[in-house]
Amino acid sequence: MAITSVDDIASGLASQQIIRFMKVMNSAKAAGAWVSGWKAGGFPGAGSDAPAYTAGSGYACDSSTVGAIPYANASAANWLARLTGSVTVAGTIILYDRLWSCSGMGFAASTYTVTTPGSLPARITDGGVGCEIWIEQFVAAGAATGTVTVTYLDELGNSSTGVSPTVASAPTIAQMQPVRLQTGDRGVSQIVSAANSATWTSGSYGITVMKRIAEIPVPVPGVNMVCDWAQVLASIPSDACIGVMYHATTTTGPVIIGSASIIDK
Repeated sequence: MAITSVDDIASGLASQQIIRFMKVMNSAKAAGAWVSGWKAGGFPGAGSDAPAYTAGSGYACDSSTVGAIPYANASAANWLARLTGSVTVAGTIILYDRLWSCSGMGFAASTYTVTTPGSLPARITDGGVGCEIWIEQFVAAGAATGTVTVTYLDELGNSSTGVSPTVASAPTIAQMQPVRLQTGDRGVSQIVSAANSATWTSGSYGITVMKRIAEIPVPVPGVNMVCDWAQVLASIPSDACIGVMYHATTTTGPVIIGSASIIDK
């Protein structure tokens, strides 16, 4: 069912489901960097390890995946209608649906081909429109240079390549680095491979595909920010693997506390 009026939202909020989260985040590599909350302690606890890119199974994530923020599927449809958050260090909290993740890609100047299937979970029915590719640091790495090129299928099933900005040297655990999609692409439906343009001295990384649900900026540390439905209204598919990431303003590791109101309409 679609929301057609403010009255629909108001009636949904009368019986809202409130989900809460608290994460003790790793330090950011630098101001302006992104930090994953997937393996961070707190509530929910640290997420499960992503399988190696050669595993051939287990890549897709859902609400049963260890580390997902728990919530109940709707009888009609879930909608995010309110989001609150505070952080001990100013930054932006990002709520997202974690769709697919792998690990174990080394830092040799080589291509790492995903053992199939590299496709997204069945709850994504639009070819992955709006989905994003990220390099996720599960193991700290040494000195680095160059870029990472990810080969993927776009929302129409066409083969495409996305390239990261120059990778951060010596990335820390939990660092996230974005991969720009090929010009004209609106999403991603499958990961095929990743290739490094140069050799890093040590470590490994993974590829994570996610879809943002909402963001809440926290410009003042410790202040609880509130975004109502006009700012965050978004559909949440059944069985979503809801996770948290953080866009940092300093290298200090923050504590994130927040809640989300989900309505059934």
